[in-house]
Amino acid sequence: MDFINRRYPEEPRYGDPRSPFQHDKDRILHSTAFRRLQYKTQVYVIHEGDLYRTRMTHSLEVAQIACGLAQLLHADMDLVEAIALAHDVGHTPFGHAGESKLRKLLKPFGLSFEHNVQSYRVVTRLEERYASYPGLNLTRASLEGIIRHQSYFDNPKDILSSIPDSIRDELSIYLPPESRQPGLEAQIVNIADIIAYATHDVEDALTVGLIDWESFRLQIQSLKIGFLNRIIEGNLAAELGKFEQRLPEPSPEIHYKMKTRILSRLIINHLILEVARQSLHNMNSLGITDENNLQPGIREQEQSVVAFPPELEKQVRRLVKDLLYEQVYSEPRVKIMAVKADRILDTLFQIFMKYPETLPKITQSHLKSYYALSTAQRKEIKGRKLLAMVVTDYISGMTDKYAMDTYQLLTQAYEKAL
Repeated sequence: MDFINRRYPEEPRYGDPRSPFQHDKDRILHSTAFRRLQYKTQVYVIHEGDLYRTRMTHSLEVAQIACGLAQLLHADMDLVEAIALAHDVGHTPFGHAGESKLRKLLKPFGLSFEHNVQSYRVVTRLEERYASYPGLNLTRASLEGIIRHQSYFDNPKDILSSIPDSIRDELSIYLPPESRQPGLEAQIVNIADIIAYATHDVEDALTVGLIDWESFRLQIQSLKIGFLNRIIEGNLAAELGKFEQRLPEPSPEIHYKMKTRILSRLIINHLILEVARQSLHNMNSLGITDENNLQPGIREQEQSVVAFPPELEKQVRRLVKDLLYEQVYSEPRVKIMAVKADRILDTLFQIFMKYPETLPKITQSHLKSYYALSTAQRKEIKGRKLLAMVVTDYISGMTDKYAMDTYQLLTQAYEKAL
């Protein structure tokens, strides 16, 4: 398969110097789905403060980290950036809590929801910007990176079980039955996403006060996260010394902010360099050095070539899955958000399933097959599935605020409908 090709042929653009992957990147940046990421939850609901990361800032940071790695590994930076910017466009409002809720709501219909599959559907079908074809008509390399995205929070089995029958054959070229890896750029984005989680969620948690520095250091030592302990004891102390020389006797608030921000930068720098070193070692060990055979050689491996050193990988996994999960993702304020998400999305789903005529006109235009059925057929499983898919597409595309506003509109008697 030629990964530079697009699903729909396009006329040559004379005088346009951009590469196919630069076109992909630009199309994603200009898409409605990407703009909505600014108002979708990463960890903290966006209305609780404007300092916390959203899905958009997370995506931009993943792109920045991935481009740094791509430069060190001699990968295509435009393709890396395109995949990174698009990897979360299928996420629901309210973060992983929203995704989990939609998955439960779809289960009675024999359907499922997974954000990678939804991201693929967004860029191939749901985004409408061009007269000649649906979606953004991205290159196959970008599509592979989107559907093969995987971090510690993604389960490949969830992806396979969530693929609608209508696109199963289409996706088979990107999800071969044998255990094979995606291309170099997709692997770079996958690990950049993990680096972003490991770094920025720590920074946000310290900033918010979900973790205080003393307990943070004690847990690092208890979980044997040696690389982080060394950074704090060595590089961080030295950097703070320079800061205190420049600004003698800073206020506690300024000192605290600088401490967390410097830590974040040091972690990113360390992890990027370590991943680059290990990945180049892996390529050399496997004999994947010929530029002409680079991508086939990487794809035929059973394990990802772009990787942390083994011991560092264990420590990063403990940081994300043990420390952050226990101290941040399970924290009461985050759990309250999950409870709110559950109630809001459940209410929206049930109302739209019962009263599809309340959906916006542009959304109802996707229900032609449903409205073509008889009243009795609409109540049968086929009709319910058709309606559930359209309702889910509409809800999953909402921002946090729009979901909350729509909930208010539908449930509060004194909310204006016009």
